Amino acid sequence: MYLDMKGDDVSPSLWYYALAVLIVVSGFAAFAGLLYSGISGSVEGLIQIKAPGNAELNLSGSGEWTVFYENNSYFDGKIYSTGEEISGLEIQVREKATGLDLAVYPAKVSHSYSLGSRSGRSILAFQAERAGLYQINSSYSARIGPEIILSVGKGMAEGLISSIAISMALLFGSIVLASIVAYYTFSRRKRAFLKREEDERMMRQGR
Repeated sequence: MYLDMKGDDVSPSLWYYALAVLIVVSGFAAFAGLLYSGISGSVEGLIQIKAPGNAELNLSGSGEWTVFYENNSYFDGKIYSTGEEISGLEIQVREKATGLDLAVYPAKVSHSYSLGSRSGRSILAFQAERAGLYQINSSYSARIGPEIILSVGKGMAEGLISSIAISMALLFGSIVLASIVAYYTFSRRKRAFLKREEDERMMRQGR
């Protein structure tokens, strides 16, 4: 039996299908917005410094801090575009309160980012025992190198993972909700059309 369910004289209205589509579109928009916001927030939270040179950083907490090399950057009103690789750069980190030099080692995990005029990748890391002022000295070994931009940050990967997880949860949640709305609309409309068909059949038989 063919059942024409295109009519809009039964409840719920066909507009509920449009609502389901709107929920999915909103979910994708929120997914993209939250993901971009999380990435931009992580990048903007990095502390930029010029190298070679000396800089004093006020680190907000203990733990592992990562040093990134930004081959494309914007700093202090100037655009920087340097090579993908940088060699011969030496970095020393000293805790100002104690005068202790910290061990600087290659970053254990490779992280990279690209946002607007800034792109970089992790090159080094160090462990800070506590929050406070730290002096960073950068220089080239036995040669003159280009002026570059470094950035220092903590927990960038964790922040990105959290943003991705929240964005994905919101996206899948919107898809599930839209599916529920669409299924509810289809099943209720089908039931309404079947009832109307049955009522019409009974009326014809009663004549």
